[in-house]
Amino acid sequence: MPVDSIDDRVSLGERGEDAAASFLETRGHRVIARRFRTQQGEIDLISQRGSHLYFVEVKVRRHHHNEFRYGDGLQAVGPRKQRKIVSVSQIFIDRNRLHGLVPHFSVIAIDQHAKAAELHFLPDAFDAT
Repeated sequence: MPVDSIDDRVSLGERGEDAAASFLETRGHRVIARRFRTQQGEIDLISQRGSHLYFVEVKVRRHHHNEFRYGDGLQAVGPRKQRKIVSVSQIFIDRNRLHGLVPHFSVIAIDQHAKAAELHFLPDAFDAT
């Protein structure tokens, strides 16, 4: 893969996270962490709205001839990724002593079309079990 392609993908992902954070903020969320990393994995965004804590995976996908190149963003968060997010979320909760908040495991999928983007928010995309 050419270096330009890697840079484009990183830039697209960062722009997607920025758009997702803005989207959450317009809906009353306060983004409290971005790209929270541990040895177990990473969570793209963590936001709080009232007594609710949202662990958000952001997936940006480009359309390629009216289809997604690698499946849509929601399909990209499989069982293994879900387990990692749940594990990392527990570390975040423990470190920040946020045990009293209600956790939500969310996905924001951004479908990138040629001229526009479409954002889909699933606040409870999966659960901790």
